[in-house]
Amino acid sequence: MIEENLEKKINKLDGDIAALRRAKYYLSNKEEINEIIDELNKERQIYSDEIYLEDGRAYRECLEVIQELVNKELGKNEQIELLEVIKEHHGRKCPNVSKNSYGLNAWLKYLDIECQWIDNENSEWSTLIITGFIPRIQN
Repeated sequence: MIEENLEKKINKLDGDIAALRRAKYYLSNKEEINEIIDELNKERQIYSDEIYLEDGRAYRECLEVIQELVNKELGKNEQIELLEVIKEHHGRKCPNVSKNSYGLNAWLKYLDIECQWIDNENSEWSTLIITGFIPRIQN
C-alpha cells in the first residue's frame, strides 16, 4: 500500500496520545502533558490530511467498479478481489486509520455502499449483494 507508512505513523501517534491521556491521571505535570498531546495531535492531523488527500479521486474510481456489481451475487473470490481493488485505489489498508477494521464491510460502509449479506449454510463465507450507493456530493 502506498500510504502504509502514514498509517503506521498515525496509529503510533494515536497510541502515544492515548498513553499520555492515561498518564495525566497519575502525574502532576498535567499542563506539560497537555502541551505534548497538542503537539502530537497537530502532527497527527498533518499525516491525516495527507493520507485522505486523494479520497475524492479514489471514491470515484471505486464507484465505477462497484456500479458494475450492483445486484450481482458476489462470492468469496469476488469479494476478495473487490476489497483489493478498493484498497489499491485508496492506497491504504483501512478506511479509517484510527480504527482497526479493514475488511470489505468496513470499506463498503466508508464508501456509503448499500449492501446485503446472505448467510450460506454450506459455507462460512456469506454472499454479498450490492444494492446501491449513496452518492457523495463532489465539489
